[in-house]
Order: sequence, then structure tokens, then C-alpha cells
Amino acid sequence: MALDANLEIKLRRTGGVGPNTKWTWELIGPDGKVAKTGTALGEEHKAFATAKKFREKLAKG
Repeated sequence: MALDANLEIKLRRTGGVGPNTKWTWELIGPDGKVAKTGTALGEEHKAFATAKKFREKLAKG
């Protein structure tokens, strides 16, 4: 699969509240397959930023 910056980010809350919220994120390719998964702890915007960093890292190769 060719990895690029067009990977879709999907966030799912898996527990906790406030600063202790646990998030699971997935980078989904154009073919619908999961390219990378991970977790993040904290607010939603921080979890999104973590996933975005991994997406950019994958795009650089």
C-alpha cells in the first residue's frame, strides 16, 4: 500500500473522562485497510494531533 498524507484519521474513545480519557486512533488507507493504530491519553485534540504526527511520519517514508 502506498502511504501518503491522504490517510484518514479515525478516533474512538475507549474510556475515562477529562484529562484521563483514553483514545484509540487508526490511520485508514484509501482501500479501507488500517495502516497504523495507536492509543493516546488526554483530550480529543491531543489524540488527533498524535495521530496526525504518525500520519506525517508515514508519508515521509
